[in-house]
Parts: sequence; C-alpha cells; structure tokens
Amino acid sequence: MDGLIGSLAASLDAAGGSLAVAFIVTLAAGILAMTLVYLGSALLVLDRFARVSQGWLSPVLSAVFVSLLVALLATVEAFPADAVYTREEWRDVFRDNLLAGAGSCVFFVALAKALLHFLSQGTTSRLATGLAALGLGLALGAAGEILPPAAVFGMAVLVAVGGAGVRRLRGGEERSNLEVLLFVGAIGLLPGVIVALEPSGAALAPAAQGSAIVLGVLSGTIVLGLVPLAIGGFVAMRRSVEWFIAIRYLVAKRRQVFISAITAICVGGIAAGVWLIIVVLSVMNGFEQTWREEILGNRAHFTVHSSFGPFPDYEDVLAKVVATPGVEAASPYIDAEGMVRGSQGQIASVRLRGVDPSTVGDVTDLENDLRPLWDEGRQVLGLEGEDRDSLVARFASLGEDPRAPGIIVGGHLAMSMGLAIGDTMLLISPFGGPPTPLGPGPRLKRFTVVGVFESSFYQYDEAFTYTTLQAARDFRKTGEVVDGIEARTTDHYRSQIVGDQVVSALDGYPWYSRDWKAVFPAFFQALKTERVMMFLLLTMIMVVAAFVIVATLVMMIMEKSSDIAILKAMGAEDALIERIFALEGTLIGLAGTAIGVAAGIAVTGQLSWIQDIIERVTGIDTLPASVYQFSELPSRVDPVQVAGVAAIAMILSLGATLLPSRQGARIDPAAGLRHE
Repeated sequence: MDGLIGSLAASLDAAGGSLAVAFIVTLAAGILAMTLVYLGSALLVLDRFARVSQGWLSPVLSAVFVSLLVALLATVEAFPADAVYTREEWRDVFRDNLLAGAGSCVFFVALAKALLHFLSQGTTSRLATGLAALGLGLALGAAGEILPPAAVFGMAVLVAVGGAGVRRLRGGEERSNLEVLLFVGAIGLLPGVIVALEPSGAALAPAAQGSAIVLGVLSGTIVLGLVPLAIGGFVAMRRSVEWFIAIRYLVAKRRQVFISAITAICVGGIAAGVWLIIVVLSVMNGFEQTWREEILGNRAHFTVHSSFGPFPDYEDVLAKVVATPGVEAASPYIDAEGMVRGSQGQIASVRLRGVDPSTVGDVTDLENDLRPLWDEGRQVLGLEGEDRDSLVARFASLGEDPRAPGIIVGGHLAMSMGLAIGDTMLLISPFGGPPTPLGPGPRLKRFTVVGVFESSFYQYDEAFTYTTLQAARDFRKTGEVVDGIEARTTDHYRSQIVGDQVVSALDGYPWYSRDWKAVFPAFFQALKTERVMMFLLLTMIMVVAAFVIVATLVMMIMEKSSDIAILKAMGAEDALIERIFALEGTLIGLAGTAIGVAAGIAVTGQLSWIQDIIERVTGIDTLPASVYQFSELPSRVDPVQVAGVAAIAMILSLGATLLPSRQGARIDPAAGLRHE
C-alpha cells in the first residue's frame, strides 16, 4: 500500500512538473507571439503614416531630430553617470556619433522613400518579414546548434500550414496577408537550418556576418528611415480631414461622454505603466550604483597577480604599474586567513590583509572610512592633530618593532568581539605552529587595535582586517613577497583595458590582472536579472492599456459606423478611414507616454520627500540604516532606459490601432446606413 501511494505521488509530481514546463513554454510562446503581432502592426501603421509624407522638408527635419536623438543616446550610453570624462571628450564623441547618425539617416531615409514609392504596403511587409526571418535564421544557425533554428522553422511551417488548413475548411480560396507572411517567414528561416546542418562548420562565420548585415540594414531602414518619414507624415496630417475627425472623436461630447472617459482611461493606463517602469528602474539603478561605489571604495579598480603565486622584487612591478597610462596609484598587498578569538571566547574567521600604510589610501577608501579617535583613543595611541586620521601615524604609534603589531578592524567585527582602540586581539592560524604529537599546532599572534573602519558594506566590516606588510608576513611566516599589486585607474569602467595594458608592460605570462567586476559577479548579475524581470512584469500594465485602446477603438467604430458609411459614400478611401483611427491610437499613446515620462522623472527626483511623508504618516522606518546601510532610496535616471520605455509604449499604442482601423475601413456604406 505504501509503495502504491509512493508511486502515485511520484507520478503526480512528474505530471505537475510537466504541466509547469508546458505552462512556461506556452507563456513564453504567447509573449513572443504578442510581441511579434504588436511590432508588426506598429510597423504597418508607421508605413501608413510615412506614405502620407509629401516633399522633403518635413522628412529632413524629422531626420535631423532622429539623428540628434540617436547621437545623444549613443553618447550617454558611452559615458555612464559615474564615469570620469572631460567636456571635450564628451563633445568629441557626440560629434562623431552625430556625423555617423546623420550620414546613416540620409541614406536610410532615401532608401525607405524609394521603397515606399515603388512598392505597395503588402509587398513592403512581405519584404521586411522575409529579411527579418532570414537574419534571425542565420543568427540561430551561426550558433552551430541544430535545435533552435529547426524548432523555429518547424513552428513557422506548422502555423502557416494550420492557417491554410483553417482557410480551406471555411471554404476560402484567397490567401490572407497573414498566411502569406507566415509562409514568407518560414522560407526566410530555411537558410539558417541549412547552415546548422552543414557538417564542416565552414558556413558559421559567413552566416553570422550575413545575419549582422541583414538585421543591421533592416533595423537602420526602420529606425533611421521609416520613423523619420512617419514623423513627417504624422506632422503633415495636422491640417487634414483625418486629424480633424480623429480629434473630434477623441474629445466627444454629450452622447459619447463614455467613449471620452474610456479614452482618458487608456491615456492613464499608458502613463501609469511608463511612470512605474521609470521609477522602478531608476531605483534599481541607484541601488546598483550605490553598491558599486561601496565595492570600489573598499577595493582597488584592478589587481595584478603572478600565476606562480606570491612574488618577490615587487618594487619593479609596482613601478611599471604606476608608469602605465590610466593608472592613478598602486599599492602592494599580501593576504592571510585566520580566526579571531574575542575576550569572551568568541570565534570569527577573518581575512588579514597586509598593506603599505603610505600608499593604500590612494587606491582604496580605507583611510577615509576610519572612525575618528575620541579622547581616550588619542591618549592610548598618543596621537594629536591631523595624525589621528593618518594610517601611517596609527601604525607607527606602537613603535618600530612592536610585540603586538597594529591592526585595523571593521565596525561589525569590533562590535561582535567587544574591541576598542588599544585592545589586543589574538589571531589564530590553523597551520604553521609548533609541532605536537598530534601534528602541527595552530599559530598564534597578538595584534593591537589601532583603528576601526565603517564601509557600509557588511561583508567587509565583518571579515576584513588590515595590518602592515611586515606584520602580515610574520603571521604567514613568509619572506619579502607580496600576493599582488592593487591599482586605481582614472576611469573604473576602463579598468580591464588598463589592466591588460599593465600585463603587456610586464611582458605577459605569468602576469595577469583581475578587475573589480570579477569581485561579485553573481551579485551584479542578480541585480540585472531582477531589473529585467521587473521591467517585463511592469510592461504588462502597458499591454493591458493597449488592449483597452483596442476595445476603445472598436466601440468607437461601432458608435460611428454611420459616420464612416457616410464618409465612404462621399468617396473616402479605406486608407483614409484607417488613418483616422490610427491617429486616435497614436495620439492616445503620445499623450500617455509624455505624461508617464514626465511623472516618472518628477517622482524619481522627489523620492526622498515621498519617503519622508510616508514615514511621518505611518511612523515606520522604511529603510533602516542598520539593515540596508543607507536611510534614503537611491535613484539614477538612465536616459537610454527612458527612451526604451517610451519606444515600447509607442509600439504598443501603434500596434493596437491596426486591427480596429482595418475593421472600420471594411464597413460597407449600405450596411452602415441601413438603420438610419
């Protein structure tokens, strides 16, 4: 009986796992399909606006605006908020980006203009679908794995064949545009499968290059060609009948007050989504920057090591490191592991780092993080004036060859062990002690506390201790060697590049460098993953608002069916009707995006005030400094992220207008006026 119950439970567990995997795969496929639908619909709406653009003045002005925006975003991305750079460097990079953007924009605007002039909208959509599928297929095939390109190709073929089967069951003879696009996409994905199946692998590199070229040309044509033309066409319609009717429908009065209320809800939904995403991403950026600054304050920007371990004659290596362009300062160090025993018998494992007191303050913030000495501490060490904040003076206060050398401990370690300035602490190493009948005994050495540092980073305050190079060598029982050289650069984002230059100056092997980004890689990766997940979750708010836009336009079409029938009876083309409702969705998206961006930036700038109000009303400390190491929410607005959020909001708003506008354009005048 017990075996039967166990097997049943195992079967249910396996079934539950399979259902969970199936649900995740289905959800991912649904999100991907929704993304493709909205993106494709938005491109068709942009194509519709671009075909209205007349002359060259409006496209040229739009191209200038897009070029400036792209150059500005590229320059901001090249210089992060906490990077070190001069105004001349920023100006030179912006000028180069602007020239490259302007030249590319001229080329792609001319290309897009020619395509729109000679090709119909259906032909253009099929061409874009084929190129996108070709680039994606080659990119998947260039990875060398057969499963991804084959799975995507098989799914495209399956959906296309399924759509054809449904059409035949319904008795339809003419293929729909969606069915044609699915077959075109499947054909475009086929070369990627062929590349992955090629046994020698000689086609992988050309496939990767071809994918980059195809996707680059397609992206450039859309962003730098189609978008400026669409902006020009949108502005050109301000005096058109489409604009007049769209505005009248959006701000309807009397009987259509309900539709106006739904329109306001759409604007509010888009604005709320944009606002929340900007605030959340800005706060997470602030957290990442704060932790990065703390890590950089406690550690050097990069370190230099030998593959053979500790090395002598480090003065020559130190001189070459300091002489490398981009290095501000450098200092040697040696590490040792041990355990600390407190006065009450407490035991804690620590890392003892031997440093040069005269130079370590130039590569880390250790000297700035020292707690100030009170009267009792100054009397114990015999320090007065400016000497009380100097590492050299604190270590030298114990004499040239003290029995218990000086040591600096973290605030958390000092509190847990009950240590104060002038106290002695016993450091224990499990190896290297005197021999005993049971094997080597532990090695013991006493140190005198000459300072306590507060780094706002619990991992450092609890585990790191600092002493002089000679004291650390005596504890490790080693000669005149060091474990490495730690260095600070003029720009910590270039630390890896400067580290590689240092290794080259040292003639390569056995020397290697390790920069600050390798200290806590999992921590920063977790922050990035969390930011991406929060972005995806909050984007669903804008997706819901986009669905509301669809519902609003459908209700408006049903309400205005007689008006549409009259317009079509008077000679209005289907394209004009489509542009009316496309304009409505675009205006809703623009209003919501503008309000959301303004609100997000404003709220992010006033987070401290909002936090203070919440704490005064609720009486709760929202960010205890003892837990989070800071009492105010950090934040940093990233212009590139703001532009990306605004672009997604506009894509959703534009994509939501395609199906309702086409449905409105298909209204038969006779059917629309039948009950009037």
